[in-house]
Amino acid sequence: MTRVMIFDVLLFLTPFVVYAFWKWLFHGARGHKEIMGDAPILVLVLVGSVLGMGGLYFLASHEQEGPQAHYSPPRMNENGQIEPGHFEPDAQMSPKLGKSSRR
Repeated sequence: MTRVMIFDVLLFLTPFVVYAFWKWLFHGARGHKEIMGDAPILVLVLVGSVLGMGGLYFLASHEQEGPQAHYSPPRMNENGQIEPGHFEPDAQMSPKLGKSSRR
């Protein structure tokens, strides 16, 4: 979840960073007031929001575990080695309905 939040925040902040870099590089602006003073904040927020929502859509559509899986946490095997956590298909899923038979 933390990875998703960091990814989304970075995507949201991308237009602000690109604008500040462009302003600094081509207009020689120095300081926060010169760089962001006349920035099109509404446009940057809208573009950042679209990028953030697009990133969330991308992560959700490329999710590997799927809705029919459950998480098996890390555990120690017989040899004393730790097996990493992973997703396993739910054995109690109804193949016809695609719904869990658990209540």
